[in-house]
Amino acid sequence: MKFLLAVILLCISTIAFSQADFGWGLEVYPNFSHRRLAAETTVSSKQIKELEELEAARLSYGAGVFAQWRGGRAGFQTGLRFMDTGYRTVRTPLSADDTPPSGATEKRIVYQNLFLEAPAELQFFQELDDNNDFFFMTGLALAYNLSNTNKTIYYTGDTQSVESKKAENDNFSSFSYSFLTGIGWDHQFSDRLSLVLQPTFQFWLRGLLIDAEINRNLYSVGLRAGVKFR
Repeated sequence: MKFLLAVILLCISTIAFSQADFGWGLEVYPNFSHRRLAAETTVSSKQIKELEELEAARLSYGAGVFAQWRGGRAGFQTGLRFMDTGYRTVRTPLSADDTPPSGATEKRIVYQNLFLEAPAELQFFQELDDNNDFFFMTGLALAYNLSNTNKTIYYTGDTQSVESKKAENDNFSSFSYSFLTGIGWDHQFSDRLSLVLQPTFQFWLRGLLIDAEINRNLYSVGLRAGVKFR
């Protein structure tokens, strides 16, 4: 990770002192997010297995603005993104502690984590023709945790009702950082407008909690789509 950070800083300085084209744009990032369990040795394999069977991926999204400096075949991109991410449970029967609406038979819990994220990405381009470029991206992102919410969805036949409350655990990390990588396609409609599509993988290197027997590292896989102006 220190090596990747050093490469990013080197490329930023190289691009900064060379002739670089500047562009900016807007992007959206629909994705599927999930978590990787990180458990202490005090946690039994039975507990881990039960959690693995209980928790699942959910549909998430991100959106933001970006700025790009491109010099020759390499570029650097940063920006600011809002991220709605997390994971959820599968549908389960109600327990004695639940307070469901009348007639409810099942529930699901959605864990929602909101972040404000600042990425630092390196891009390496291969020109396909005058209007199309293929590129590879790798980088890091620093994220600030805005809020954490648990949403319980109760199922009554085909009807759903949602009960939301702030996560009771006050041990959430205020700052986190993640690794980013992806491949993409940049199509230039004109000298001033481009469309960018980029399948992306993101893995949070720091767990959601500061100190816990059972922690979770979030990750996501999705398609980042943006419009870029010059």
